[in-house]
Amino acid sequence: MLGSTSLPAGAVPLTLELEMGTRAMQNKRPEISYLNAVVVLAEELNYTLAATRLGITQSGLSRLIQSLEHKLGVKLFKRKGSPIELTDAGRAYVEQARISLLHGERAAQFAKAAHMGADTVLMIGNSPDVNPALVELLFSIRLPLYPTFKINVHSEFSPELAHSLLTSHLDVALITHPDKNPKLTTVKLTETPLYAVVPEDHILAKKKALKLQDLGDSHWVLFDKRIHPSLYESVMARAQEEGFKPKEIHHILHADEAQHLLSANGGVAFLTKAQALRIATRGLVAKPLDEASLFLDEHLAARADNPSKLVSEFVRAFVKRMKDVFQPPQLNLPIGSESSPRCS
Repeated sequence: MLGSTSLPAGAVPLTLELEMGTRAMQNKRPEISYLNAVVVLAEELNYTLAATRLGITQSGLSRLIQSLEHKLGVKLFKRKGSPIELTDAGRAYVEQARISLLHGERAAQFAKAAHMGADTVLMIGNSPDVNPALVELLFSIRLPLYPTFKINVHSEFSPELAHSLLTSHLDVALITHPDKNPKLTTVKLTETPLYAVVPEDHILAKKKALKLQDLGDSHWVLFDKRIHPSLYESVMARAQEEGFKPKEIHHILHADEAQHLLSANGGVAFLTKAQALRIATRGLVAKPLDEASLFLDEHLAARADNPSKLVSEFVRAFVKRMKDVFQPPQLNLPIGSESSPRCS
């Protein structure tokens, strides 16, 4: 009879197999809802705000979290008091949940890149303080094993870059003055002194280089501590060693703010070389800061446990290219090399 076919013992009809597969996929979909719910609630630490962001009711969010906690057998949030708090288990879950959600986003990016002719995408971050020539160098790298790879570059401050590397939002980053972190592997590329920018009529404007003690009587314009925490502390510690405390400090996030403050109020701004030379116009001059302990490291960084061959090949090619162009001191190649020592 047409359409009647005997099946081997234990075999599952095709229609039933497809139905079972569909049910399995549907059963997995709520996992995305769990991930989103926990990440958003961890960011807001408020059920009302989190529910609004997710587009669900507060009671619906509460049931979702309770359901997940029941499945896991652990509490993710402490609900006593306001705001709510993450438990240790919750913090661990959120860290991995963000990575899982990111992988979904990057899968879409890779699909779009493949559609446009690129076989893979490298996500690269750079600090706004980094030498612009290093950023340009990123786009000169060619990899024989990945002839059509694509680079996506975006800029963040160094602490945010480190966080983005650790959470897999980035593959590689040009990062300035990174704090030590065993989860990151870095290659030191260059180091440059800080620069002092002063009005051209400043009493010290004619000097070739400036000492910190020369500037103790001036109003200071200094980068916000959030941008370079350890370097900021080094500047303040050096001032204390010299026996003075700045009269007044204006904290800035961007070099353009320093230009406006100096033009209006005078004083001195402490900036990276690239920033200082950029704003040293219209009555301002930039001088290197003659302080051996105050300099800006520039590193190429990646997550220490990143298994990507593309990342390894890119780092090797970048460092080799930089040695050819800039001829810096001898560099280590810790990323992707089992025989090379790690520096961080």
